[in-house]
Order: sequence, then C-alpha cells, then structure tokens
Amino acid sequence: MSDNEFKQVATGAKANETKGSLVKVVVKNSSGSWKSPAEGEKFYIDENGVFPRIFFQPEVDESQKCIWKWEIKWAAATSGLRESKKRGRTIKNWNQTGKEFEGITSWTADLNGLCLGGTLTVVVKSGTTTLRRSVQILGTNPTEDKIREYIATFDNIPGFDRLVDQESKFKQFISADHEPIVAFDGGYGLTQLTDPKPKYNEAWDWKANIRAGVTLYRTKRKEAEIYLKGGEKRTFTEEQLQLETWCRWNSGHYHEWDKENKKWIRNPAILSDNETANIGWDMTKEENKGKSEQELHKRDKDEYAKPPTKKSLWRYSGVVYADHVKQN
Repeated sequence: MSDNEFKQVATGAKANETKGSLVKVVVKNSSGSWKSPAEGEKFYIDENGVFPRIFFQPEVDESQKCIWKWEIKWAAATSGLRESKKRGRTIKNWNQTGKEFEGITSWTADLNGLCLGGTLTVVVKSGTTTLRRSVQILGTNPTEDKIREYIATFDNIPGFDRLVDQESKFKQFISADHEPIVAFDGGYGLTQLTDPKPKYNEAWDWKANIRAGVTLYRTKRKEAEIYLKGGEKRTFTEEQLQLETWCRWNSGHYHEWDKENKKWIRNPAILSDNETANIGWDMTKEENKGKSEQELHKRDKDEYAKPPTKKSLWRYSGVVYADHVKQN
C-alpha cells in the first residue's frame, strides 16, 4: 500500500476534480467490517505511563496475509492548569506514521514502543479489500506520590520536584478531557518543556516528560555552577546554586556579583510582581523608576493575558520565577 493509498483510505474522502466546479467532500470515519475495536472507542494510557492494549481484528479471509499501517494525530490546543474541557487555539498538529508491515489477520497496537495519544487510525489491506478504523487514545494522571517516587530514582537534581510543582502542580493531563496540559508558549505536561522543543511522546508519556526535564535540569544546574564559580573561583552557597538553577530554567541569571563586598547578590534591577509566578519589571527602565510594586501592577496587569512585546514595560523573569519557587 503506497503512502497516497494510505492517505486516501485514511481520510475516506472523495472530491470532484473538475476545474472550477464546486467541491463536496464526504469524510467516512470507518470502512469495512471489524470484530474489534469499535469505531471511535476510547482507550487510556494508564497512570504508570503504559500504552493501552488495543486488539485490531478486521473481518477478512483468515487465509490471507494482511498489510498493516497506522497513523496517530493530535491537535495540541492550549489549556490552563484549571480543570476545563474548553481549550484555546491549536499551537501544533502532531503526527506520526508507522511503516507498512505484513502480518496475520489481527494486530495488537504497538506504536514502535512509544506512548502517544490522539486519534489512532489503522488501515489494513487484505487481498483486494482495504479496511480502516479509528480510535481515541487519552491519558490518565499519575498520583503525586507516584511522580515523586519516579523523580527520586534520579540523582543530582535537588529541587527538581519543587520545579515540577511550580510548573504543573504535578499534573500531566487535564482530567476533564484527558489530554496533556499545553501552555501558550508550547510547554507540555509535568515539566512544561519548551526549549529544547519536546517530542510527541514527551507530551503524552509522563515518564518521558520527566526524563527530558531531568536532562535539561542537570544542564541548567551545571551552567549555574560554572557561572557562580566565575573565573576567580568565587564562593557560593547551595541555596544560591539552587536559585540560580531555577532562574535559568525559566530565563536569565539570578545573581549579580557585588564587587565591593565580594559576594553574590540577587539581581537588583528586577522587581517582582508577587501576585504572579514569573512577571516583574526591569527597574533600570526610565518608565519604571521610582514606582512601587503596587503602582506597576495596577498599570500593567491588564496586559498580562498576552505575551509581552518589545514595547512592554513588564517582562517574564527567571529571577521572579526562582523567588516564587523558593517561597512555595
């Protein structure tokens, strides 16, 4: 079965190819007779991050070998942390296709060992017959204890659990619709991975999400340590290293070197908006000088719903982010 054949069967759509004419598209969700599963049936990745067992069995001549192919798609739409089925704009359309393979007249879904969610479509060709079936793959949140237990299996990541709490409150999925948490900036799941951009399975597999987060966290901690040591072998505390790491997870650096007193101090240019998790002001800007936190908050709070621009007088700040993690 060619890729074009797969696409034609997968969409089940027909269109008039006459130039200049009106086109009517008819989409079929399923084709052929199947013993299992039911069309549109919902299956759930379990709380251990294990992909569900889905047995695909079309009604075909059992003496015939079958040619199978699968594709899974998911439109990632933004969400908050609050429980709601209502989502915002779609920020990415995820897609993965399995290679065509020969097999018997049934197949237990295995997406190359990956844990992916969305609409899974399986197309099978048996002789001259081609059949199609689609099901929904959704996710189940692990408990906070289970997540903490998994985090505890990694070394050299002190404070990582507090970061996960800050990012997602230990939630991978919105339970109202069983899809991953998706931030407006492309952050997914427990650790809200954005840069480097997460892979499809890291958006759905909570353990893969944690593993990717741990790798990044270790990198940020190493960068923080190099920065704090400096060329002069400057001294620093474990708390300072922690704050510097948290800050760099979000953006920028937390500390400035006080040459006169020869010690690290919190970046004095940043004033926190303590009513937010990571918003503050650069007090070196003329428009912000001499104003209190309350005055600046009142001036800018109505703009917080949208990402800042070059003209914005407020900013997302890793310094504020680290302060917030510490306080919580």
